[in-house]
Amino acid sequence: MNRIKKLIAELCPNGVEWKKLGEVTIPLKKGTLKLTDLIPNGKYPVINSGREWYGRYNSYNNEGNAITIAARGNAGYINYINEKFWAGGLCYPYRSKDENLILTKYIFYALKAHEKIIMQTLVSRGSIPALNKTDIDNFPIPLPPLPIQEEIVKILDTFTELEAELEVELEARKKQYEYYRNKLLTPVEHNGRWYLNGVEVEWKKLGEVGTLIRGSGLQKKIL
Repeated sequence: MNRIKKLIAELCPNGVEWKKLGEVTIPLKKGTLKLTDLIPNGKYPVINSGREWYGRYNSYNNEGNAITIAARGNAGYINYINEKFWAGGLCYPYRSKDENLILTKYIFYALKAHEKIIMQTLVSRGSIPALNKTDIDNFPIPLPPLPIQEEIVKILDTFTELEAELEVELEARKKQYEYYRNKLLTPVEHNGRWYLNGVEVEWKKLGEVGTLIRGSGLQKKIL
């Protein structure tokens, strides 16, 4: 962060200009696919209006280094995709007009930082949440000099990788916990008798070993 502050002081001491998303990006190809069109072991991932892949397909309509913004359902949710993929009809795919001016990955992080604002202010909340392309095209993002963009992307990429590693570690810990919980608390039957960790046990109904405690309602006036 100190390096970013130094770069800002050096390269843009008077602040940065803001540009609308539509001014610095180009819209990419997209095409509607039905669920029946998807191929379980297809070569390329398909992104549509969800947070995760819609499925897989054997063709692609976009190269990597692209942003997609969900247009329906999870409207406003932003993805960055760095591989060949198929953009479905329910998302808006973008790429920077000029990587020497503004990085696609930087645009992703700039939008992601305002994702909640986009969802709260631009998404219409009807029976199906929807985001109008004109509205998102007009959304403003800061445009610092390229060295600052590169430093921001580098830092945030590092944190993203650490977050992914932590998620994997937490999932492994969860499975470990579940394994030992089940192992320690699951009785085993042998010759009509039940044993828990080598000790014989008997079964009791919950009502035989517990006492029902009733709560009391709170009146609205004391909340």
